[in-house]
Amino acid sequence: MWISEGKKKREGLRPEKREGHERSNGYMTLEASLLMPMTAMLCGFLMLLSFYLYTATFLNQAAYIAALRGSLARAGRDRGTVASEEVEKILEESVLPVRNLKTEVTATGLEVKVTLEVEIALPFPEIFPLENRVWQIRAEKRARIRSAAAFIRGMRMLSSS
Repeated sequence: MWISEGKKKREGLRPEKREGHERSNGYMTLEASLLMPMTAMLCGFLMLLSFYLYTATFLNQAAYIAALRGSLARAGRDRGTVASEEVEKILEESVLPVRNLKTEVTATGLEVKVTLEVEIALPFPEIFPLENRVWQIRAEKRARIRSAAAFIRGMRMLSSS
C-alpha cells in the first residue's frame, strides 16, 4: 500500500530506502552552488556600473555648472578664473575616490569651456574578468556668454515694432 510522505512523518514511520540510501532532495544543493556565485557576480557588476554612471554624471554636471557660472560672471572678472573657482568648490564637496583629476578651463569671447578628466581604478581586479583595469571618464561642457541685459533690450526692440 502506498503512503504519502506527510502521513509517514505524522505517524512516525521511517522513510523508504532505495538501495541502502534514504531518499533525499539533492537538487537544491546543485542549484544553489550554481546560482549563488552568478548572483554575487551580477550584483558586483551592477555595483561597478552604477559607480561608473554616478561618477560620469557627477563630472558632467560639475563641468556644466562651472561653465555656466563662468559665462554669467560680471564684466569686471575673468570668466576663466570664475569657472576654475566653481570647479574647485564643486569637486572639494564630492566623495569620489578618483585619481589623476585633470581640470582644463578655457574662456574665449564667445564661450567658456570646462573639461574634466579622471581615472577610476577598479576594486578587486582579480575577481572581475575585465580587460581594462582603469577606466577613464572625460566630461566636457560649454556655455555661451550672453549678456542678459542686452538680450532683454533686444527682445523689447523686436516686440515694440
